[in-house]
Amino acid sequence: MTELGARSGLARATGQGQMRRSNDFVWRHRNLFRLAITVTAVFADLIALLLACLLGTLLRHGDFDGGNSVETFILVAPIYLLAAVALRAYRPSSLRSLGRSLFSGTAAFFIATSIALSAAFALKVGTMLSRLETGYAVLLALWLLVIVRVVGVYVLRRLFRSVIEPRLIVLTDGLGADGSDDRLTQLVNVRQLNLRPALGDPQFFDRVSRTVRDADRVILSFSNVNERLKWAEAMRLSGLDAEIVADLGDVKPLALSHWRHHTTLVISRGPLNLGERITKRAFDIAVASGILFVAGPIIALAALLVKLDSRGPVLFVQERVGRNNRTYRCFKLRTMRIDAIDAAGEVSTSRNDERVTRIGRFLRRTSIDELPQLFNVLRGDMSLVGPRPHALGSRAEGALFWELVPDYWSRHSMKPGVTGLAQIRGYRGATHNREAIVDRVAADLEYINSWSLWLDIKILVKTVRVAIHHNAY
Repeated sequence: MTELGARSGLARATGQGQMRRSNDFVWRHRNLFRLAITVTAVFADLIALLLACLLGTLLRHGDFDGGNSVETFILVAPIYLLAAVALRAYRPSSLRSLGRSLFSGTAAFFIATSIALSAAFALKVGTMLSRLETGYAVLLALWLLVIVRVVGVYVLRRLFRSVIEPRLIVLTDGLGADGSDDRLTQLVNVRQLNLRPALGDPQFFDRVSRTVRDADRVILSFSNVNERLKWAEAMRLSGLDAEIVADLGDVKPLALSHWRHHTTLVISRGPLNLGERITKRAFDIAVASGILFVAGPIIALAALLVKLDSRGPVLFVQERVGRNNRTYRCFKLRTMRIDAIDAAGEVSTSRNDERVTRIGRFLRRTSIDELPQLFNVLRGDMSLVGPRPHALGSRAEGALFWELVPDYWSRHSMKPGVTGLAQIRGYRGATHNREAIVDRVAADLEYINSWSLWLDIKILVKTVRVAIHHNAY
């Protein structure tokens, strides 16, 4: 019996471990799953509309010949999709709610049919449409859309709840939150992790970002007012979506939300929503791949010259701060002697720096040493355009950057870029004084607050003009 019990316990532990790993995989790739669910919902609606048009023709004519099912579908479908998107019909919050899903879907359909039929008669093509066939198609489409939406909500709730429902991570001191963990809510006791707010320590921000990386919502629940305010400031600087339980005093909330029987205050939001992040990521992959195709031989030749010029590795790999203050390994071609490399980046490179090799001076002058960062872009560590990443030990006037600029950490709410707004404005080279880093951070925050794909394109085009710059040394 003892052996049987041990085997049973081992089986349960193995099963729980496999389930936990499965949940971790789903949570870490939830945006991809949600994108797939959204695309599926769009196709389901379009199939329902097309099927309704075909059945309308069949009911009117007895076959599919001589009808206008295809024309009706082409007329209604684009307007329906635009209306559905405007009504947020494909957002997770709508897809998982029966009421919202039915309202947004049917409202979008009524808008689409009204506009389509009005346009058809205004352009005097209404006489080409069979009124009976169109009536059949409209009634069938409404019926099929309702069925698709009801079935969709049921399937999502039964099979994809962990994907479609928001996952919460509650940071607490062990006293400020009640309840227990479930599949979608995780209570994290920061005192047990020995995690205390340290706004001058990049390792603190890195640990926080990694702790909450799988969350859709981060909630702060602390019993101590001072600790609560410190964590609120830390989350504001981290560029993460965060909310807090209880009164914030002088902290200005962005909005109200709810968690269990508590009212929460939204204190910060990330700069880009899911759709914008997908757009920016797709742009990065497409453009970076094209640039690498052209720049690949240049990188290979430069790497060979680096190897022949001085001993040591071809690449210089340095830990830098990325999105949400998570650290990553940044790639560059090595431009300094191996015995003189400053891994922490505490000493800025000067114009006639003796540490720089002969070929390294040319690579820095032409910005060719930055080209390996295209691999960081493809890996997802960086973006083509964004705030330039700094070494953890970077200083100006003897002080660390974040000691000089209060909002320094906020620049990491987006992925760092190979180029950025600060660079095309000429803010390059050493940062020996406070003004230099203040100007760069101001440009970075301006870029974050005004991001658009068109702005990225303009910055990339203008980067060509400043790739060779007198401050690039």
